[in-house]
Amino acid sequence: MRFLLVALALTLPTLATAERADRFQKTVISYDGEMHYDTIKGISKFSDHVEASKGTLLISSDFLTAAQSPEGDYLYTVTSLKDNLARFKQKQDASNDKWVNGEGKTMAYREKDDLLTVDGNAEVKIIENGNVTGVATGAKITYDARTEQIFVKSAGDAVDPAKKTRAMLVLMPKADPLKN
Repeated sequence: MRFLLVALALTLPTLATAERADRFQKTVISYDGEMHYDTIKGISKFSDHVEASKGTLLISSDFLTAAQSPEGDYLYTVTSLKDNLARFKQKQDASNDKWVNGEGKTMAYREKDDLLTVDGNAEVKIIENGNVTGVATGAKITYDARTEQIFVKSAGDAVDPAKKTRAMLVLMPKADPLKN
């Protein structure tokens, strides 16, 4: 039930969709380290400060693997070193300056479905005109760019199942018009 409420609460203030044009943009991957491309399997591996951009979508981390399906779509998996986080941001189709930003230990972006999954200390922020309007944290966050829905999941501790990692949603109030 809590999972459903968090997903609903994040969906209500964000009725726009991700930049529609992003789906039809090329993906550009830049990196400071090495790249290995397996031509038979269709898998590329990149290391050292990797950034992948596709229109307004930007994903960055320490390592990235791009695997191409037989249909030609890609699955991008990004991982970070011990003390770093993988990050993403994407502009929305809203008329105002609206972005969704997120970070976590690992991420997977499934190009075919415009679905991004953030794992490990996951956090997603909604930013409008430079102001944070919502923040969600949890063990796993899934961001559906096509429908503009964010799903947050809490998790139990592997060592102690009685100890849970709580998920949280913070919705910011509107600005007080009398304080301007």
